[in-house]
Amino acid sequence: MEGLHSLLAGGHGKDRGAEAADLRGCERDLTLEHPRCVYQFLKKHFSRYTPEMVERYCGVPKELFLKLAETYCSASGPEKTGVICYAVGWTQHSRGVQTIRAAAILQLLLGNIGRPGGGILALRGHASIQGSTDIPTLYDILPGYLLMPTHESHARTLSDYIERYRAPTGWWANYDKYIVSLLKAYYGDAATANNDYGFQWLPRVTGDHSHQGYWLDMMDGKMEGLFVMGQNPAVAGPNARLERRALAKLKWLVVRDMVELETASFWYNSPEVNRGELRPEEIATEVFLLPAAGHAEKDGCFTNTQRLLQWHEKAVEPPGEARSETWFMYHLGRRLKEKARTDPRPRNAGLNALTWNYATEGQHQEPKVEEVLQEINGYTLPDRKLASGFTELQADGSTACGCWIYSGVFPQPGQNKANGRSPHGWYGHGWGFAWPADRRILYNRASARPDGTPWSERKKLIWWDEQKQEWTGFDVPDFTRKKPPSYEPPQNAAGDEALAGDKPFVMHQDGLGWIWVPVGLKDGPLPAHYEPLESPIRILFIGNRPTLQQTPKFVRTTRMLTPQMRASPMF
Repeated sequence: MEGLHSLLAGGHGKDRGAEAADLRGCERDLTLEHPRCVYQFLKKHFSRYTPEMVERYCGVPKELFLKLAETYCSASGPEKTGVICYAVGWTQHSRGVQTIRAAAILQLLLGNIGRPGGGILALRGHASIQGSTDIPTLYDILPGYLLMPTHESHARTLSDYIERYRAPTGWWANYDKYIVSLLKAYYGDAATANNDYGFQWLPRVTGDHSHQGYWLDMMDGKMEGLFVMGQNPAVAGPNARLERRALAKLKWLVVRDMVELETASFWYNSPEVNRGELRPEEIATEVFLLPAAGHAEKDGCFTNTQRLLQWHEKAVEPPGEARSETWFMYHLGRRLKEKARTDPRPRNAGLNALTWNYATEGQHQEPKVEEVLQEINGYTLPDRKLASGFTELQADGSTACGCWIYSGVFPQPGQNKANGRSPHGWYGHGWGFAWPADRRILYNRASARPDGTPWSERKKLIWWDEQKQEWTGFDVPDFTRKKPPSYEPPQNAAGDEALAGDKPFVMHQDGLGWIWVPVGLKDGPLPAHYEPLESPIRILFIGNRPTLQQTPKFVRTTRMLTPQMRASPMF
């Protein structure tokens, strides 16, 4: 694919943000022979990973490895595709980034991105793990993969933040529209141009607030309380013994689940208590165990592996005092806002500004979940007309949207597309809603040749209709519908207009698939094999914990060639 040839200078890896870079003017070598093109870097970097080395370090016999490689590589080309499916375990390894990046590179090399039967599927262990990433429970991103601000200089003002992360070319040029619309959804009328739309009210990332990071903080006594919902860290964490001991350092712990989990009972029934390492009478943690409703006992929707939002309706009322997550969070937020209303300190300004006016229904004042989905979908202001999609979002405060990639799921009253139950066609359109814009296969412009014709009749997905002068096919085009394959951007074009008609990767600044990722990854622009942090085995050519000095130069290079850098050799 053409993405192999690009000389890159950084930007948004995957669908998550990173520093922006201007890739206009980067040189390319379509012969793949230039010694400083990405393909040659790739060959040099991976040359040491021979079948013999795989057998020595990974235990896979050479003959089996070669058979697997030949079998999988044969699933590529105009008539064939292959998919990589991985479970959450890949993600949770200490070297998970390396493994997943390697899979992405392999799929790009084989031409298995954007085509039927291709791609990479991260199989989820729960119904809405994808949803909890899109509208995140993660500490470092905001809804729609916008980045959380930090205490660094680039996040002191909204304009500084946008300048850092808004790309000059490609679809991330709309970054300002999505962050301003999100702030308007958060803070409503209180968010104005005069106060940066409430940007200063957003919390800042001050360090490692990831799962492992905050458990270490808890062990050091730096945390007072913890909410646990949808997980059981006392037995499912990467160092469960440490996590059970850390829970004993809290002042309070709230656990919401359908049964008493080990996380709720750690203080009187755990290996540490049984061994005498922890004594219940000495643990000051006050534990609140709250009953939660099951999925059949509440309305709402899941977002699954294929980015598909699927609505489910309440079948029965939850028993006793069991309540939904929506009920719990809404009423907790309502109480916190009431408490903040009587406290005029500046620290409460954001909480007081937060919009929290959802209608409720029923005996227990359950929030109307469709109203939440409508806020996520987005609307214009001040008339609150629902948006038909993310292309309507603006950066001037005239639109609000809780998650731009979900925009279009609820385009008008009574039309909840997540509740669609009339599938048609090969890809199930009409059943649920796949973000963005109900596209079932991302980057599907890659399913057609540069001239817009399908790679094959058997595997065709979308193509350019010369008569209608638009992209058509079996899926919603993940491309500007009226942009012809022959389109060439004018000089100094910006945003999507800067991408030519044969560049399918619209989220990238050059429209190409990236094998080299020089900005946004802390591990290096190309993946390398490391042993896990806990491994007793030492990899001789790298070492267990590579330092900057140990890492090969072609791994630790952080930027590709620009005209200014071309005079300085990289090796």
